[in-house]
Amino acid sequence: MSNWKQNLQKFRYVMDALLLISFMLVSAPQATGVPLHEWFSLFFIVPFAIHLLLHWDWIQRSFKRLLSKLSARERFNIVWDYLLYIMMLLVFVSGFLVSVALLPALHISLNIQDFWSKMHHDTATLIMPMLGVHLALNLSWIVKLTKRMFAKEAK
Repeated sequence: MSNWKQNLQKFRYVMDALLLISFMLVSAPQATGVPLHEWFSLFFIVPFAIHLLLHWDWIQRSFKRLLSKLSARERFNIVWDYLLYIMMLLVFVSGFLVSVALLPALHISLNIQDFWSKMHHDTATLIMPMLGVHLALNLSWIVKLTKRMFAKEAK
């Protein structure tokens, strides 16, 4: 594998690990308190966007591949990833629409509606197991890359 591809794989790996760690931090408002939860969520958009950009080649290929003949596992993985993306967007949007700390600090006032509170709670709850399935579906890539990265570090 060429050097730039190796560096890209390493960068993806590190950024994905940071994304997972930041996701766990954002997902624990009981531990951080609501104000920090909301601010961390705002900053979480950055690693989430970087994740999408770093995997943009897969996103483009996968959309085209949906129309071709695929195994059930591959088709499920693609559809699952798109559902996870939609769910993440729902969590973001609903979270900002029920903000009690972030938006008021930015002098933006919203009338918090029960619909969005329920939507945020339900989507945030569902996204946890969905992320677990996403990680499980990509576990072979994670293990292969982890072995490759740490094998080279040991040399």
